[in-house]
Amino acid sequence: MQEVYDAPPAKIDLIPHGIPDVTFVAPDYYKDQFGVGGKKVLLTFGLLSPNKGIEHVLNALPDVVAEFPDVVYILLGVTHPHELRTRGRNLSPRPRGYRQEKQTPEQRHLHNRFVDLKELTEFIGAADLYVTPYLDEAQITSGTLAYAFAAGKAVISTPYWHAAEYVGGTSVAYWCHLGTRGRLRVR
Repeated sequence: MQEVYDAPPAKIDLIPHGIPDVTFVAPDYYKDQFGVGGKKVLLTFGLLSPNKGIEHVLNALPDVVAEFPDVVYILLGVTHPHELRTRGRNLSPRPRGYRQEKQTPEQRHLHNRFVDLKELTEFIGAADLYVTPYLDEAQITSGTLAYAFAAGKAVISTPYWHAAEYVGGTSVAYWCHLGTRGRLRVR
């Protein structure tokens, strides 16, 4: 705020993002209820919009599965209401740029719905890795990242501002960037 908007420090208050109070449980505990028992689960959840970069994860998934056949990707969420209001289009469960022909239903689990907190914490509990492939570096907050990180999940993320500040100094974050062909690659 000070650097970008020249706001005086006296006018700035930091309010950390709230998180649910959950006990860490091994991911296998929840996997069977979502049909992914015995798999390594990548998870992204939340309100979908074009700047979330979901299509890049979906497009990279066949290459990941070729190397790690037990990986599945769960995408849980619905189109952001602002996206529906301004553009009138539903992005879920297949975001623009998604190439389904290279995927099988066993690799991707697309849940086009909003869930209550109890079920959300179960989805998070089933995850081995949480993925935030956001395209806008200036994203200042991510409640989904805060929830996943608080649940003890390892994170794969693009280095948007909130992610860099929130998990940048930990050993559970793996940074990726968009490659020249729209693939996510770990740095």
